Amino acid sequence: MSNENLRPWERQNNESEKAFSAFKAYLEMEDRNVTELARRLSKSRQLIDKWKQKYNWQERCIAWDKSLQEIEYKTAVKERKKMAKRHIAIAMSMQAKAVEALKKIDVSKLNANEIIRLFDTAVKIERLSRGEATFINSNQDNKVDEETNPINTIQIYIPDNGRD
Repeated sequence: MSNENLRPWERQNNESEKAFSAFKAYLEMEDRNVTELARRLSKSRQLIDKWKQKYNWQERCIAWDKSLQEIEYKTAVKERKKMAKRHIAIAMSMQAKAVEALKKIDVSKLNANEIIRLFDTAVKIERLSRGEATFINSNQDNKVDEETNPINTIQIYIPDNGRD
């Protein structure tokens, strides 16, 4: 097998077992340091430096780190997808319960503020579902505080077109 078929962090064809063992130890160090590695392995720093240069440890470590990052990224994407599916299932269940509860509400017993709140919430949900903003502000100079009670933020714009 030629070096072209080997991954950079695998033992290279011309690499001794001792040099490769030192490389693996270097690769696994949190803060890769030749002096510390030489001390741990009871080898001379000059020998470790020689192996590092001869067997391209720097490039091989970069390839290893990149490979780990790709694996971590792919794992994170899979986990986010699982989380999204789980959250969607929970949300769907909660929606079904909410619809069930809404059907039981006697609207004749609701006061005006409760009706307005239900209507406002329904409009916001529809707008979000359609990718729209959750409120309409016809006067751009008049900012709406998002923390304000929605009942107090309803704005009506009547154009002055000279007609009644």
